[in-house]
Amino acid sequence: MRKLNVTPEEMKAVCGRMVACRAADHLGLTISQFYYLAQKYSLSTSFTHSAWTPNDDEQVMRLYRNGYQQKDIAEMMGRGFVSIRSRVARLRKLELNMRKAA
Repeated sequence: MRKLNVTPEEMKAVCGRMVACRAADHLGLTISQFYYLAQKYSLSTSFTHSAWTPNDDEQVMRLYRNGYQQKDIAEMMGRGFVSIRSRVARLRKLELNMRKAA
C-alpha cells in the first residue's frame, strides 16, 4: 500500500471518473485514505455520467446513420453501450413523432 503521497493531479485524474473503491485501488490507497485526500484537496468523489448535449445527440445519430454499430459508437464517445442503445432509441422515437406531427 502506498503512503499518502498522492498528488492533487493524481487525485483529480480519478475523482468523479470512476467508482471510489476502484479509484482507491488505482492509486494504491484504502478507501478511507482516498476519501481523506479527496476532502483535503476539495475534490468531489461522486461518480456521475456526463449529461447529453445536442452536439452529442447529433454525433450519435450521424454515426448511427453512417452504419457504425452501437458498441463502436459507445467506444468512440467514451460512453456505455446501454447508454448509446437507449439514446439512439429515444432519438429515433423523437424523429418519428416529429415526422408524424409534420
